[in-house]
Amino acid sequence: MKTFLQLYLFLISTTMCSQQNIPSKQINDNLDIGAFAESTEDKSLLKGNVFTIKSYTSDNNQKKSKDDKTFEGKTLHLINHTVYRKDGRRSSRKEISGSGISNSKYYYNESSGNLILKESHYDRKYGKTQYSSWFFYDKNQVISEEINLEKNEAKTSLSNYIKYKVEDSASQKKTTVSQIGSDSLSNPDKTYIFNQKNLTKISPLYQSKVQKLSLLNNIYKVDEIEDYVVEGRKVHFKYDKKGRQISEIWYDKEGLENKNEFSYNNDNTESIESQYHLRGTEISSKNYKKYDQYGNIIFDQTKYYDGSIGSIEEFEYQYDKEGNWIVKKRFYSEANNGIIGKKKLTTAEIREIEYYTKDSQQKGDELPKTPEIINEIRKNLPKIVKENDSYLNEKKRAIETNSYDEEITLKESDDIKNFTPKYWELKEIAYGNLDEDENDEAVAVYEMPNIDREDAEQVLAIYKKQNGKWKITRQTSAPLLSSQSGGMMGNPFNGISISKKSIVIDHFGGSRDKWEYTHRYRFQNGDWFLIGASASFGAPCDYWVKFDYNISTGDATYQKTVENCEKGEKKVVQSQKLNKKITPPKMDTVVPGDSTFKFPNVKDEIYY
Repeated sequence: MKTFLQLYLFLISTTMCSQQNIPSKQINDNLDIGAFAESTEDKSLLKGNVFTIKSYTSDNNQKKSKDDKTFEGKTLHLINHTVYRKDGRRSSRKEISGSGISNSKYYYNESSGNLILKESHYDRKYGKTQYSSWFFYDKNQVISEEINLEKNEAKTSLSNYIKYKVEDSASQKKTTVSQIGSDSLSNPDKTYIFNQKNLTKISPLYQSKVQKLSLLNNIYKVDEIEDYVVEGRKVHFKYDKKGRQISEIWYDKEGLENKNEFSYNNDNTESIESQYHLRGTEISSKNYKKYDQYGNIIFDQTKYYDGSIGSIEEFEYQYDKEGNWIVKKRFYSEANNGIIGKKKLTTAEIREIEYYTKDSQQKGDELPKTPEIINEIRKNLPKIVKENDSYLNEKKRAIETNSYDEEITLKESDDIKNFTPKYWELKEIAYGNLDEDENDEAVAVYEMPNIDREDAEQVLAIYKKQNGKWKITRQTSAPLLSSQSGGMMGNPFNGISISKKSIVIDHFGGSRDKWEYTHRYRFQNGDWFLIGASASFGAPCDYWVKFDYNISTGDATYQKTVENCEKGEKKVVQSQKLNKKITPPKMDTVVPGDSTFKFPNVKDEIYY
């Protein structure tokens, strides 16, 4: 009996230990930490012990440089230069693009092998910025903290703080990720649950709310996603014994929604992706890909259910003795009404690769001293976050019950900041002169209450100082776009000022294509009127349009400029002037970007 009991306890103890024995590296590598993935992302792509790589391409909007190379009649620009450690991880990386230069350095603890610091320096057209990500680990070498700092104009501040809390049990290791932004507000926690063969990710803020993964050939593969993009959608994935994906099937509340299937030949040189439509019941297209013996794609074409064919993309490579490509050419054959056109070379890339030798010394800078601000963050942040979270919860309740001021109710005060209603955000104040008397005026912009950066109304308030007290004379939301109207740029409000007895409001937004508005308002004839507007829009290294309209005089100007960054050229291709008088619209009727102006020789209307 004693022997059986000892054996039973031994088996239970062994099972518990094995269930808990999840390597720290396995945990760290699967916590979706950007810098970790960056530092190792080239290891699986490169063969041999690579020391440095310089990459050049013809497909880049860059100005001429001393680093340019000529290859088969094409000008190739240096786009990155990466230095590697002997273990294959990055030591440093320089990237060059049309918008500027970035330099990144990676610092490691040589005894544990953990990444300690990633530094990034950005030198772009609109300024220089430095970011640093500091990583700290517990006694088991599992990451415990990540502190991200931003340095701009000699000022260092918190970008965000992330706490990783590990909870051990007999069957699993649970890591809770708590993130605090620069505004000292905490985001909903993200959770990772590891056991011996499975991983579950719970991400309230992401498009994939719940991901279920399992280990296949020592790599976690996604088996299922719950609430993918929309609530109630589930996505299922299947793989073959080699770890290759063979299906992706979507289900919603009505059943089958979408389906993709994948097949491969035995030596992995060909694959077919079949895409289904009509809620996943009929094949809509088949995408054919071919690969060379090194696993690099050489052919890509889609054929559709109606028998039509897509354009062909092909690649040719030259390899060095280690099996890494050093020349890559992309060709394109356009499909037009079922006929494949002539094969054209579109881009060329080359890589200059150096390898470690027995005499090579691994490059690496000395780890900088930990900034003092990190100790301040650790000491003060928990208290600040607790206070802010308490305020935010109170604000949420006020919004849910509609129990907050919907307009500024204070009539006068010594300080303009006192006019800000509870739960509103004061964005900016500008002071100046708006009329003929000697008393000061001021204008302020506010963002109305919202939660989680949802779209919110923004309000303009106008103040006048009389007898030493500020008094509100006007408030309106008409001349301001809402807080999320700037596209991927977020809040489009870009500043307010007083100039020449007028209120000047700037907006800015867009993504690759940018737009800017400036509107000028003046008090006349007993009300506020729009007296002038400017608009600019376009894309860097492509084109830019400038429009200015003096509504008071009717004078309008238009100018279109094209830019070729590769050649360093900028040229005005069209300009016009026109006088068109209109009745100045009242401020309360203006919606930025909704008004139009048409020049006789310009194809499209201008929106201002």
